[in-house]
This record gives sequence, C-alpha cells and structure tokens, in this order.
Amino acid sequence: MTPRDLVALAGRALTGTDDWAKALARELGRHHPDGPRETIDPRSVSRWRTGAMEVLPWAMAALPTILRDHATELDDEADRLRARAGRLLDAAAEIEAELPEPPGPRR
Repeated sequence: MTPRDLVALAGRALTGTDDWAKALARELGRHHPDGPRETIDPRSVSRWRTGAMEVLPWAMAALPTILRDHATELDDEADRLRARAGRLLDAAAEIEAELPEPPGPRR
C-alpha cells in the first residue's frame, strides 16, 4: 500500500465519505511539526490524494494517532447514546405504566 493509499484510507475512515480532504487537513493541523494550527492547506492533502505531491513524512506519522483519537471519540459518543437510550426506555416504561388499562374485548 502506498502512502497515497494510506492517506485515502485514513481520510475515508475519518469521515465515512469520499469528501475527506478538508477534514483530514484540519486534523493534521493539530499535529503540524511547527506546532498546532487550525488546519494545513487542504490543497496539499488534495495533491497527496491525486499523487501530484508526495505525502509529507510527518503527516504519515500522524495518521495512526488521528485515527486512534477519532475511534476514542466515536466510542465515547456511542457510550453517551447507549446511556441516553437507556434513560429513554426507562421513561417510556414509566409513562406506559401510568396509562390506563385498555378496555377489554367487547361481547
């Protein structure tokens, strides 16, 4: 697998879409060797994507960290959603318990 392939794989993993260059540029900005910044130039990422420019070594080195951090964020969000779903189920059960009994069958 080439560095270009790895960048594309990481970009798709990060966003879940094929429109990932800007999102990856923002994430790479946090890992810039000269210090964190809001983003790197998304055109650089696009050039890596097309093969017009070699992927910078520091960017390649940052990809595993970016994906691990993203996976942790997704795990945390999944935990929050599971907890919220549990609270909603409990609330629905309480509401259901307070509803009057439906009328029995008519004869």
